[in-house]
Amino acid sequence: MAMSAREILNLIDWLRAQGFDNDKIVECIEAIEGRKEEKEE
Repeated sequence: MAMSAREILNLIDWLRAQGFDNDKIVECIEAIEGRKEEKEE
């Protein structure tokens, strides 16, 4: 299942409202996509 562009924008807005900075937002989205695990290996 993929997220739509609208869902990603809503997620970014919500994360910013929670106090996330841009780097943490990117890290979060990468983790959701599964890219974070690849980077750590």
